[in-house]
Amino acid sequence: MFEIEVHDEFSAAHALRLYDGTWETRHGHNWKVSVVMRSEKLDRIGVVVDFEWLKPALRGVLKEFETISFNEHIDFKNDRLNPSTENIAKTICDRLKVKVPAGNNNACIVKVTVWETPDASATYFP
Repeated sequence: MFEIEVHDEFSAAHALRLYDGTWETRHGHNWKVSVVMRSEKLDRIGVVVDFEWLKPALRGVLKEFETISFNEHIDFKNDRLNPSTENIAKTICDRLKVKVPAGNNNACIVKVTVWETPDASATYFP
């Protein structure tokens, strides 16, 4: 089994809906994102997927969220999803999964981790 991992960062704001139905104050983070992909075998050039594909693909997904408030993004707007770190990790994974190239030796995303601070993160396992 082979595994690769890439990291990137972006800045955005959010406000969580709390247990009592109220909203916390909107605030921003410098989010860090890690994507791990795995494959049982390497492709014809000896990689899980090319870093030169994966890094720009992740950057393209994160660019959609750069400097926005998640509460105003289509996936989270009007209370569709609470913009928790967990839901943000899943949203990033879902967006990236549709970009995985065909014919990649069954390489797949195994986890996406999002840190909202250096000591607080959430991981989504598709």
